[in-house]
Amino acid sequence: MKNKNKISNKTKNNMNIQNSKFKNKCKLVFEKLKALLANSIYPDNCNCIMCDKEIPSDSKYGLCENCYNKLPFNNQIYCVKCGVPMENEATYCLQCQNNERHFDFVRSCFVYENEIKKLILNLKFHNCKWVAKYFADMLFDCYNLYDLNAELIIPVPISKEREKQRGYNQTKMFAKPLAEKLNIPISIDTILKIKDVSPQTKLSGKQRHENVKGAYKVINDKSVKGKRVLIIDDILTTGSTIDEVAKQLKIAGASAVYGLVLASPKYILLSDNFNDQNVNAIMID
Repeated sequence: MKNKNKISNKTKNNMNIQNSKFKNKCKLVFEKLKALLANSIYPDNCNCIMCDKEIPSDSKYGLCENCYNKLPFNNQIYCVKCGVPMENEATYCLQCQNNERHFDFVRSCFVYENEIKKLILNLKFHNCKWVAKYFADMLFDCYNLYDLNAELIIPVPISKEREKQRGYNQTKMFAKPLAEKLNIPISIDTILKIKDVSPQTKLSGKQRHENVKGAYKVINDKSVKGKRVLIIDDILTTGSTIDEVAKQLKIAGASAVYGLVLASPKYILLSDNFNDQNVNAIMID
């Protein structure tokens, strides 16, 4: 009887081992199939990320020549302080003329319109994480164009609740590969968003500024003290978010704070009084 039990237990153990191996093989096959499926849905280095046209593997920003030539580069007339594109030849936008800014200056790669706008929103709200590495390439070229000379990179943080809901911080997705390309340290825990605020999209300039007050806190002063810090974000509209982050970094001892963003909407003056100025709901800060 004991021998039978021993044989039975041995058989069960062998079956368990075989089942475990089978499950591992199935898991491996599933992961490979998932990767193949992902590549078929989000082709890498073979199709233009805008028009889906087949392209060479070394194409700039993953774009065909036609789409690249349509990019709305923000390299014409822009506010020398916050970097927003303008349609007049003023040196500063009214927001920067009439309000104290804590950042030294901000630069953006593109005007926030057309296909660039769609790509940013796809990453931000539609889980299109594959586009982040191309954003890093775009920011890399913009950084070198303006010779920003930073010593530390900090992506604008989002609240834990928002990150849990979205599943990721979209800015962190392209800030990390950017830091690697620039060989500059990146910190994702120096400053935190300590409270969730109302969405900025439908707020006036003054409301946006008040909305983000006290929303960020530096928890590691030593990492920024005496350093030139580069804040990374996706979109700058009024600059309220980057300005509040810069304020906290300056209080913590940063010697300079710059901003680098993917895109800025064109500056449109809707009111002579900045405090009462409304911004289009499509603009996201």
